[in-house]
Amino acid sequence: MSLVGELRENMRTFDYALAIVVAGIAYLGILMVEAVARLLPIYAALPDQQRIHLVTGIILMLVVALVDYHFIAKFYLPIYFISIVFLVIVLFLGPDDITATARWIVVPIGGFNLSIQPSEFTKFFLIIALAALVDKRKTINHPLSLLLYLAMAGLPVVLVILQLSLSAATVLLAIGVIMLFLANLNFKIIIATLTITLPAAIFLYFDMMRQQPLIITQILSERQWHRLQSFIDPASVDPDALLQTNRSLFAIGSGGLYGRGFMENSTFVIHGHNDFIFAVMAEQFGFIGSMTLLAAIGFVIVKCFLIAYRAEDMLGRLMAGGVGGLLLFQTFVNVSVVTGFLPNTGMPFPFMSYGGTHMWTHMAAIGLALNVGISRKEIYMFTVDEEEEEPAITTQEVMLNGRTSFK
Repeated sequence: MSLVGELRENMRTFDYALAIVVAGIAYLGILMVEAVARLLPIYAALPDQQRIHLVTGIILMLVVALVDYHFIAKFYLPIYFISIVFLVIVLFLGPDDITATARWIVVPIGGFNLSIQPSEFTKFFLIIALAALVDKRKTINHPLSLLLYLAMAGLPVVLVILQLSLSAATVLLAIGVIMLFLANLNFKIIIATLTITLPAAIFLYFDMMRQQPLIITQILSERQWHRLQSFIDPASVDPDALLQTNRSLFAIGSGGLYGRGFMENSTFVIHGHNDFIFAVMAEQFGFIGSMTLLAAIGFVIVKCFLIAYRAEDMLGRLMAGGVGGLLLFQTFVNVSVVTGFLPNTGMPFPFMSYGGTHMWTHMAAIGLALNVGISRKEIYMFTVDEEEEEPAITTQEVMLNGRTSFK
């Protein structure tokens, strides 16, 4: 089949509904960023920048979707190596002046500085690398395969923790765990792991409840512990530490059932274009608008898991399932933070939160799921697979083989 013919065949089975819903959510995010910028002139340039991020993100999604994922998987080691190199480079660059954390690489392009967050790209790269590793090893339950998997998943988690980005580290950890289950991990290994980790988790929980914790303060940075402490015991911290969460709750409550109206939001939410963009959405479009948004992102997540379920091989299953797990975990944590059920972690809402790296990563991830969903082999209802079809035996062949009777 020619390249044009193959492209036409791929586009015939392309999941347009999934792509359109994702683009719609991303465009809604631009409108929310515009609403924030309308009231806060300091953010006036952000909507146009996010439009560029969306257009380039859609192009990236289509490119990833139309290049066979088996071909992409062949380069999983270089892809993984590149992601590790960029994570190490960030550590050598040191912290920035705003957040006092090392997370971005600034690339000057003409008169514009492009900020790249390697930990975001690592989410996409890790899905490809772990899926290809399991596919290559054939099973995850062999001791060497499991050890290689844990090492490959664990190294970027450690490097991101060193960047003091606990939220990104938990996303990478969630991706690794979800894909491990999708790879048919032996139930005995799961039980053994829980036997070790549950007591440790319980110990850390009671350690956090102490007036003077022994372990948790040694694990977390001062900034991370302060955020966690403000959630555990709000009365013990400066009220300013709860300002973002409290304003988010005020914004959600003020939206009511139908919302205050587009472009009519107040300045309740600080930096609402980032991790708290769901609160901006709830303020303007109320409960109905928020539930519609969650239904749309839920549709995307379910679609990814359905693609994984219907995948023709383990490689496709892990890739699409990894994308679904990424979106599910980030959505759950983001909404939980915005509504006050979890401490502020700095987790963006998929496709909506402002940021080029964030947009490109998630668009590429959806492209990977779309890729797996494309049927590259036409199957008709009454077609017998060539490998299973038994050739007919002629009378001449029977006589030559010395067979004198038919059964």
